Amino acid sequence: MRHILPATTLAVSLCGWAHADNFVCRSQGGTSPYPVQERADLDHLRYAPVIGTDARIRRFAAYVAVFDDADDDNGDGRADLTANPSFVSYHLRGVQPSSDGQYREPNISITRPNDWYRGEDLSDLWTGRPGITHTRIDDSYDGIGRIWNRGHLAMADHAQRISAEASCNTHFFWNASPQAADFNQGPWLHLETYSAAVSNAAGAAWIVAGPIFDRGREILYIGDAGEVPVAVPHAFFKIIVVETQYGVQARSFIYEHPSQIDAAGDPEPDAPSNDPWVKCSSASNGRHDYDHRDNLVSIANIETRTGLHFQALASVVDRQAVADDLWPIPEQFWSGFICGGQHQH
Repeated sequence: MRHILPATTLAVSLCGWAHADNFVCRSQGGTSPYPVQERADLDHLRYAPVIGTDARIRRFAAYVAVFDDADDDNGDGRADLTANPSFVSYHLRGVQPSSDGQYREPNISITRPNDWYRGEDLSDLWTGRPGITHTRIDDSYDGIGRIWNRGHLAMADHAQRISAEASCNTHFFWNASPQAADFNQGPWLHLETYSAAVSNAAGAAWIVAGPIFDRGREILYIGDAGEVPVAVPHAFFKIIVVETQYGVQARSFIYEHPSQIDAAGDPEPDAPSNDPWVKCSSASNGRHDYDHRDNLVSIANIETRTGLHFQALASVVDRQAVADDLWPIPEQFWSGFICGGQHQH
């Protein structure tokens, strides 16, 4: 397996970037005080799936999100509102090396908002729906945040490569799905740090991620009476795409995300026995290694389970192929926070 060769002409220079210590992501009445502006120099949708003409789409500086509508996700013949995005897609530029050859993240650090930005363009989730009295999706997570995290699909740390404000604006519910805390802070987080290393090695990477709701399966929801019901995905997918001198390459993953009803009648995570979720904070003692090879799947598999169609990828990679390994990324390309201190996969 070849290393991905650096494409330094694509890498982002740190020169001239704004520096900030502990930039505070404020929330004003549940909305973001930072302008939501797209970046013309970032091609977030280059390898995204086909977007329907009636889809709800919102373009941010660091990502583009397409949101679920009142379709029938589980095939029960009734319209669903999952309060989940269908997918999030983003163009992640790598950083350039320092004089010592190390790839370091920009000196930007944010304090995340306690209340995420709900976005009034999602008001159909709470307006005019019988029994819904709470207009904050955050209410659905309150009290269970240690069990179900507001899981980023576009990572906040990745957006910090653009600006602190762009990172703050990853905290929209356009960019969130309920993720089991151990999953969110474990294998999903490690894959995010790997994605950053890939972008540094290749110069840039394109990432598409989203929830999976399998047709015909029961969907469980978080949220108490009066709150917006938020569906818990059956699984999550992620595709990482790079452009190299050998052509376009992709690695695609599915992570099962099972849940069950607890004694109180609420959803609780039910981690697979053959693939336990271990948080990065617990993995750092050296007793756990993240190995994503068992999660490698074909793009066609993702299309089958999501109903999405990756037409842009179909012309450049084999949609039926399953990679036998991840790209080996040398340690110097890993930057910023490293989950469990593990510079490998």
